Amino acid sequence: MLPPSEAEAQGLSFVLLEPGSNVSEAEYHDWYDNEHAPARLTIPTFLNAARFKAVDGQKPTYLTLYDLSESSVADGPEYQALKDNGSERDKRLLATVQYLNRRAYSSIYNSTLTTASASDFPPKFIFVVGLDVKTEGEADFNKFYNEEHIPMISKIPGWLRSRRYILSNSAIRGSIDTEVTVCKYLVIHDFSESGYMDTSEMKAAASTPWVKEVLKSIVRREARHFTLLKDYKRPE
Repeated sequence: MLPPSEAEAQGLSFVLLEPGSNVSEAEYHDWYDNEHAPARLTIPTFLNAARFKAVDGQKPTYLTLYDLSESSVADGPEYQALKDNGSERDKRLLATVQYLNRRAYSSIYNSTLTTASASDFPPKFIFVVGLDVKTEGEADFNKFYNEEHIPMISKIPGWLRSRRYILSNSAIRGSIDTEVTVCKYLVIHDFSESGYMDTSEMKAAASTPWVKEVLKSIVRREARHFTLLKDYKRPE
């Protein structure tokens, strides 16, 4: 069973960050772990937070996921007040990091392993997929994901949960050498163990006749792999 806060979440704040050479790793982690993320969890509508590190060799290196009561609170008045009244270090580092990509999403689908417990979340590994789809193919794309693809993904050993979202807004500051795609649709698959891409179940899920049809409507796809770095708890 999911923790109540995650079960109630209807929105997601998705933050990709690359510290860059102007911020030391030590200061970056100290700031994020002891100041930046904990401060956001003082906002009642920010339900939880987890930070991940890339294991695919791509940048941005870091990803933070905040479950929200709804997507609009990502930039709501409480968040803006917190940001405006942040410490000098918070403001300095936000302005100094090389790259920051902050997105808000609304939840459209959630499937969780029935035997999963609260201790399984946040997961140790996540597989993140962004997708843009031709308008005329969206209905079939959504049907495919909900009725075939995620049910097949759920058979992979270590699978815990799959969540689907649709983009509400996105803001980017800075740049990195690789292009970062901001897609309309986002899928996050949670796993308790690595190696999911090499399983026969994953290969089967990626090679059905319906997959081949849906691929004709996909304009853009971006896939990333991350491992859990830190879990943040709301203040009591």
